[in-house]
Amino acid sequence: MKVRLTCYQPQFFPRLHYFARILNSDIFAVADYVQFVQRHTYKRPEGSVRGPSYQAHAPIKAKDGMLLLTLPTKHDGRLPIHQTKPVFQKPQERLRNFRIIEQNYYQAPNYKRHATALEEIFRTPHETVADFNLASILWGLSVLFELPEKTRLAVLDDIQRELPHSDFRLKKIILFSKSHVAPPDKGRGRDANDWLVDACRAYAVDEYYFGGTGAESYMDFAKFENAGIALVQQEWCGTPYAQRWGTFLPNLSILDLLMNVPPVEAREILRTKGQ
Repeated sequence: MKVRLTCYQPQFFPRLHYFARILNSDIFAVADYVQFVQRHTYKRPEGSVRGPSYQAHAPIKAKDGMLLLTLPTKHDGRLPIHQTKPVFQKPQERLRNFRIIEQNYYQAPNYKRHATALEEIFRTPHETVADFNLASILWGLSVLFELPEKTRLAVLDDIQRELPHSDFRLKKIILFSKSHVAPPDKGRGRDANDWLVDACRAYAVDEYYFGGTGAESYMDFAKFENAGIALVQQEWCGTPYAQRWGTFLPNLSILDLLMNVPPVEAREILRTKGQ
């Protein structure tokens, strides 16, 4: 079987397509050393629009519709994600997002099961945005893999020991900040495409797994073809599941899925079929 790599910035309690892409890759590379972006320009058929980058935002469902949790951050130039600091003016502000989750999911089927671990994530004084976001990703994976309840947060080694999981393709997770692959550097003529090609070569992969409707605007497909690396576009399509408050909202944060359905159902929803 061909080896597949995907690369993604660490996001804050990521959306479902993010987890689906992780789980349908052999290697998930956490791009924690690229520039932190609080807001992002998205390419749409009707034109470019500005919106949250999801490095510091997570969409959940509230009574009146979609609501964004926001991680407050320190703006200090163009720092990478693993050097950007979360900022709380007062200690009690650490729990603000947890209280919002509590308010909107207290009556969800799985709230009580997850409340303690989630509160610990928010109470923990994470040094950087990358640390905070990675904790949220590992929490999602630990619930999906049904790891035993612990008195501490899941760490990367806990997840690595569960791989490969019988339901998914994923075999390894790496942090780019701890790898020997240098980050992109436009000033030296090494753009994001060169960086990804180098990553594919470093980990001896055959395929790079990508997503996004605007891929043509930021990916140089020819560079991958010339390097002998096949490009595979994500084709996951999540099925609706039971949510609170009326009309189903797709592709919310992993929080919404895991609050509402058991892990076995969540794994089936996140499974990518035929790709």
